[in-house]
Amino acid sequence: MANPEHLAILKQGVEVWNKWRDENLDVIPDLYETDLGGADLSKANLSRANLSCSDMSGAYLSYANLSEVNLSGANLSWYTDLSGADLSGANLSMADLSGGVNLRVANLKGANLRKTDLRWADLSVANFSDADLTNADLFQSQVISTNFNRATLTGACIKDWQINSETNLDDVICEYIYLGSEHLYFGEDQATRRPINGIFAPGEFTSLYKKILENTDLILRKTPENDNNINNQGIQFYSNSTIHTWENLRFRSKTEIKIAEALDRTGVLFVPNSLARLTTPKGRENKEADFLICYNGKWGVLEVDGPFHTAERRVEEQERERIFKKNGIKVVERFDAERCYNNPDEVVQEFFKMIEIGYY
Repeated sequence: MANPEHLAILKQGVEVWNKWRDENLDVIPDLYETDLGGADLSKANLSRANLSCSDMSGAYLSYANLSEVNLSGANLSWYTDLSGADLSGANLSMADLSGGVNLRVANLKGANLRKTDLRWADLSVANFSDADLTNADLFQSQVISTNFNRATLTGACIKDWQINSETNLDDVICEYIYLGSEHLYFGEDQATRRPINGIFAPGEFTSLYKKILENTDLILRKTPENDNNINNQGIQFYSNSTIHTWENLRFRSKTEIKIAEALDRTGVLFVPNSLARLTTPKGRENKEADFLICYNGKWGVLEVDGPFHTAERRVEEQERERIFKKNGIKVVERFDAERCYNNPDEVVQEFFKMIEIGYY
């Protein structure tokens, strides 16, 4: 249990607590298993404190000094605000930071985050350099412009994390990752492990991701309802995402622009990255095609297959392709992104031949 004297001082407020810390520099606060759920501890000096197994869910800890703090096994879930906090050297192993925790601009340099639950957390612009994220769950976390320099990501779940070209993955230590989090709770899961067998060579994970970011910026093609950042061209607009432009049209990657340029050289009518209103098994819905092309009066859909497609996404894409075909688009073909970038004219001509055969 917590030291009663320490807890009593903390309950008097941050100003009293910080004054006491300044006057007792050699004291290591013992707040073990303390209930601080929803407490306002913004700018509190909690450095080196023992807060292990404490309940801090929903607490306000923005710009708090949490350097070298022990938060192992602590509950920091459900919108705990740690924005701008100094967590350098902190121990957060097996802590629960799921449910939308705000760690924007936080300093977690050298922090121990082994097996930490960071699902849905906002980690944008945070500093994770030299941090240990072994087996951490980063499902649907936001890592926009986050610094992972020299961090360890071996065994982490990175399924659907939101990442951009400003995210720093230089010198990351990563032997393998997972595209699902089942292994964290039920043991090894080969189906979602990448690579399925063996390990990444030193620097391979970083190299692969740099190629992915260059080609796609990892903006997934979802068209949620009530998203004010969507227009009829279909592309999602985020302040932190990279949108490539050509001829006043927007594209997710330079590869798509290569195909657009090749189509333009042929003189055909084409509609890039636009939402179409279609009949689906669920009723009338919006669906997007990379390129809807009219060639000699016949319509087809050309899709640029990105380099990091999960099985889950492929199922969704196949369903979308079936819907286009049911609505009279007989030819829906996918082409590898690398080939599209290096040989766009060849890809376009092959697609035209497919249209001719498909409508024969």
